[in-house]
Amino acid sequence: MKKSAVVLFLFFIYCSVVFAQHYNDFFNDKACRVDFHFCGNAQQTNIFLDKVKQEPFWGGRRGHLSNNLNLGDYRFRVLDSISHQQIYLDGFSSLYHEWQTSPEALTTNKSFEQTIQFPFPRKAVTLIIEKRTDLDHWSELFRYKLSPTDKLIQHINPKVVPVKIISKNAAPDKAIDIAVIAEGYTAKEQRKFYRDAQRLAENLLTHEPFTKYKSRINIYAVAATSEESGISLSTDSVWKNTAVGSHFYTFYEPRYLTTLNTFKVRDLAALVPYDAIYVLANTTTYGGGGIYNFYALTAAGNKLSTQVTVHEFGHSFAGLADEYFYEKQDALDGMYDIKKEPWEPNITSLVQFDRKWKNKIPEGTPIPTPPTEENKTKIGIFEGGGYLTKGMYRPMFDCRMRTNQAPEFCPVCQQAVERMILFLTE
Repeated sequence: MKKSAVVLFLFFIYCSVVFAQHYNDFFNDKACRVDFHFCGNAQQTNIFLDKVKQEPFWGGRRGHLSNNLNLGDYRFRVLDSISHQQIYLDGFSSLYHEWQTSPEALTTNKSFEQTIQFPFPRKAVTLIIEKRTDLDHWSELFRYKLSPTDKLIQHINPKVVPVKIISKNAAPDKAIDIAVIAEGYTAKEQRKFYRDAQRLAENLLTHEPFTKYKSRINIYAVAATSEESGISLSTDSVWKNTAVGSHFYTFYEPRYLTTLNTFKVRDLAALVPYDAIYVLANTTTYGGGGIYNFYALTAAGNKLSTQVTVHEFGHSFAGLADEYFYEKQDALDGMYDIKKEPWEPNITSLVQFDRKWKNKIPEGTPIPTPPTEENKTKIGIFEGGGYLTKGMYRPMFDCRMRTNQAPEFCPVCQQAVERMILFLTE
């Protein structure tokens, strides 16, 4: 064996040992869940602690603990209280951040439930939550000293709910674990939920790069029971008693399907180890929603459900942005400042385009890229994305993050998904 190969081999062994020691030195096999409230308006963001819980499973990563992929409107850092060493880092987004860009936030104060999760610490730690101010800068919102022996940390077993394994291909620390939660299914509709969850899983695994890495994907169906069948349709004044209280018309957008009951969602997800949460809604009405490192939610019975399922998971799992745009003003068209580079990997304002897909564009491609027949199959810089017609750009003319007609993620989006899969499983 050549000397360089020996050195490289020893380096990989060293890294594996360091990762294992790092995790075992600071964390155990359970999860620490911190529930809090985002409170404020368009100009103000405050965080108020609700509770801390120990949950039975940690399904997340055990390597790369003090790094992340620079995704999310917020991030949280966990520091060892003695050495102040950063021992865990993760990013996330929220409904609250989206609401702050809506007209209502200009005149109203509101609070939104939010939850973060990390491995349960063996020693006292300091938790810091920060808000993104631009692509590489953050502002601290909250700081809290957490002791694992605190008598007020809740050690409550999750509510007993039937769970069916849809696919189990690897140990949780080597897999993407997806908790699929039933919403709007009564006890008599449990079999229907399992069929819908199976269909969701099979469809997801036909799309790249999930097909390539299906041996690393575990999917669990959590059969939460709703008192009433179906989903609330606030536009028709129909409100139903369901497991997590989801509804259409979020921020007055008819097809935006979400739930504000984040704590309930997490209580159900805690029945299994999980990296990602998918809420499956028992409705034929078209719609869905997906928020990075938060949850995805999709209507199960609509004729376009299979397309929407993949689109929303692109949001929640890989932090992909919507690539579509509106000719008329929309409730979310104030989400992006074209004077700043967005953090999402599949849109750009060109402010820091070197950080995006510039190296994938074929030589000679015009910038911006006109949507001609010749260019429609090429990677370029097509104007329109992030709900904006001007000043925001996407990698290809069409992609699953733009339309339901696109059969797949574009190569840039596929790379972002693959990067997340590898980050969580290696």
